[in-house]
Amino acid sequence: MKRVAAIAALVMAIPAFASAACTTCNIAGTVAASRNYDPAWPAWKYTMVINYDTGSRYQLSHLDVLLDIAGGTCSCQNFYDTLVFPPVVGQSGTTCMTYYTPEINCQGDPSIPNLTGIALKLNPTCTSCDPGTTGVATFTFYSRLSPGIIDQEALTLADKSGKTYCFGHLSGAFPAMPCDPMGTEDGQTWGSLKGMFR
Repeated sequence: MKRVAAIAALVMAIPAFASAACTTCNIAGTVAASRNYDPAWPAWKYTMVINYDTGSRYQLSHLDVLLDIAGGTCSCQNFYDTLVFPPVVGQSGTTCMTYYTPEINCQGDPSIPNLTGIALKLNPTCTSCDPGTTGVATFTFYSRLSPGIIDQEALTLADKSGKTYCFGHLSGAFPAMPCDPMGTEDGQTWGSLKGMFR
């Protein structure tokens, strides 16, 4: 099975923030793939579950899934052609639900310094409950492409103060795109990243 990767350009910027103080901010996620038999949607359904903890009194602002670095092998159009989202892509919470909408940003996430490339931004809707400082969020998207294996530092979390963010591990499955997002195109091995303050 083809191995694919989803990873952020921010990985490249780690030396610039190496002296930043660590926080207890944590985020981690898994993605599972299953066949979809609803003709209204493409053949493969992907379910992504993300556990988050901002490590501060500030609640979650948004989540990013970093899809490819600036200058990587995939274009923004490749992801538009591959990923199909329902209008409300996910939710978190138990008694009061937070709902999320998807947004593919071709220039990365300007709220995180030097984060360029292609990012899937997951935004809580303004009409739902606040996401809080900790939680489990579940997201669904579809693709005509069958799954490949991912095991990468591909998640970022930003809190509503706009002053803290952290990175986390994403494992499981992602559509096996011909352009092979990130993959081993730079010949480097990517290590774990710790949560950081700006």
